[in-house]
Amino acid sequence: MSNNQQPRRLNTGGARGTGSGSGSPARRTVHTSSARTVYTASARGSSQGTHRAPAHSAPAHSAPRRGQNKKKKHGCGFYIFVTLLVILVLLVGAGAGVYHWVMSNIAPENPSQSISEEIRTAEEYRGDVVNVLVCGIDYEEGRTYSNDASSNDGMTDMILYVNFDVKNKKVNMLQIPRDTFVGEIAGTTGKINAVALRNDGIPSLAQLISDQLKLPVDYYATIDMQSLKEIVDLFGGIEVYVPHDISFKGSTIKEGVRTLDGDAAEFFVRCRYGEGYANSDIDRLNMQRNFYAALFRRLRTLTAGDLIKMVPVAVKYLTTDMPAGTIASVGLSLLQVDSADMMICQMPVYNGQPYNKQSVVVADPVGTADLLNTYFRTYGEQVPAEQLELAEWGTTSSTPTDPNVQYMGQLDADAEAEKEANGVDN
Repeated sequence: MSNNQQPRRLNTGGARGTGSGSGSPARRTVHTSSARTVYTASARGSSQGTHRAPAHSAPAHSAPRRGQNKKKKHGCGFYIFVTLLVILVLLVGAGAGVYHWVMSNIAPENPSQSISEEIRTAEEYRGDVVNVLVCGIDYEEGRTYSNDASSNDGMTDMILYVNFDVKNKKVNMLQIPRDTFVGEIAGTTGKINAVALRNDGIPSLAQLISDQLKLPVDYYATIDMQSLKEIVDLFGGIEVYVPHDISFKGSTIKEGVRTLDGDAAEFFVRCRYGEGYANSDIDRLNMQRNFYAALFRRLRTLTAGDLIKMVPVAVKYLTTDMPAGTIASVGLSLLQVDSADMMICQMPVYNGQPYNKQSVVVADPVGTADLLNTYFRTYGEQVPAEQLELAEWGTTSSTPTDPNVQYMGQLDADAEAEKEANGVDN
């Protein structure tokens, strides 16, 4: 491990801050389109409102199955999870039969995989704090990930550690880059996104997070990212602030306040190449936050009828080991959390030397310990950097990425300010 890691001042600035080296986007004129999507066919621009499916996009009408070819997605697992929690809370009042049917599909009484009691939140804090590992399962056509050559199981390319302070009505979320080096436990790639697949499923990933980061995990929730397009289209589109033009392989979303349909939303959260993406996946994680905030704003406007329409999506795409009663109580509590008290950050990392010809990033021990102690250890004991058991590997950068601490309320305010400044009606 490099010895150049220094204590760092956390960035708690506004939504304009991006990952290390990206800078803040310049203010430009904001436009909206009367069409549902402003996803255009080329970087030179077709007329606004033209819709064209992105390269490598997948149809959203069927649930992916084990052994089928699947398309790779990257998305907003936490807010999908929150949405589905709210649905289930409403179903409690809608009827026991419907509720138990849904629960039997996403949270069976005896799940085949569950989190070990040894890594859960300490007994004296349970009830006041709930820690959930939320993972988006991504797939890519033509690649076989597991040891079974007939399968095409997915990778946990979206990993979000969610610390819900029930007592104080706060939520802190940690984005863990999918390329984070964790060692041989991840197989030939060494990346954290392969841990669940190469071992015993999501509980193995939870155990690794507990071992290396010293974080408790109470439950997990996995979302097949095929759900992203379906959810956005069920909502009738999502209005998102796009801080700069996004263009790759002939597909473009222009800077401004845009209403994205499912295809456009998929492109928005997947893109990690082109101008504004010098740090690739790290910059993508930062850009995705604008979508997170937009989806949460949309969630707050949903009617009971809208939520009921989400039930098939929950049954098809969500799996959790959280008991039914806990889902109901957590869902109700989440509804009371203000967006100003919902924080998101990412684990600071260095660029790593290639591992088996794979590009990896390496966790910054000092920066990670500082971040976790500040926002995720508001109870219990602090853990210094030397007690973290992070996998060591050679680095190629002298400065780690910024954790980019932001609050959903900041992102909301930034989007509204852009609209007001440019005369856009709400």
